[in-house]
Amino acid sequence: MSFLSRWRPYQLLLAWTAYWVVLLAATLGPALPAILRATRADGNHGEINASFSNTVLSFTVKEMGQVTWTGSVHFLTAALWVAIPPLVLWVLWLRARSETAREMRAARL
Repeated sequence: MSFLSRWRPYQLLLAWTAYWVVLLAATLGPALPAILRATRADGNHGEINASFSNTVLSFTVKEMGQVTWTGSVHFLTAALWVAIPPLVLWVLWLRARSETAREMRAARL
């Protein structure tokens, strides 16, 4: 955990951003081929739909009227995946910085 004490605030922000990019790639990555086929199909007969209903986020890709990819997640689950890991990283960072500050004060005495 000592490496966290050397992090600057911008490095913490970069770590959060990297986490969110990886999370987005992991969740929408499997849909990407279907999205590309639907949007680049001859005659553009593709359809992409994102919706929120009954606390469920849904994403559907259709090509020529056929569903080629669908995914859904409960809103609370998505919110926890987005918020909890960066929050845990921030708490660990604060704790490491306070320990380092305490050690520095103790060394001065």
